[in-house]
Amino acid sequence: MYVVKSPLSDADPQTVGEALQGALVDLVDLSLVAKQVHWNAVGPRFRSVHLQLDEVVDPARLHSDTVAERAATLGSSPDGRSAAVARSGGFGGARVHERLHGVRVQAANG
Repeated sequence: MYVVKSPLSDADPQTVGEALQGALVDLVDLSLVAKQVHWNAVGPRFRSVHLQLDEVVDPARLHSDTVAERAATLGSSPDGRSAAVARSGGFGGARVHERLHGVRVQAANG
């Protein structure tokens, strides 16, 4: 078996792993927030808003997988569980989540 030596110093993988963990929880949260809005969009522009939100969710999910795999490659243990996202404050923070809970989003004319 051939071992690949990392060009990173001993401290760098931890720093990069922490940065990747932050990006991971933001991407997971972004996909969840966008899906929440997606499920609650109503109004005359419903269909276009609904489809545009899918264009946010799909890449966020794809990139979260890439970020998590890179973190794992560096020896970190990526955590994309809902508890990890909630602890971090995630994308937009608690204020955004409180406003979206139980809210119908009006897809207005425009």
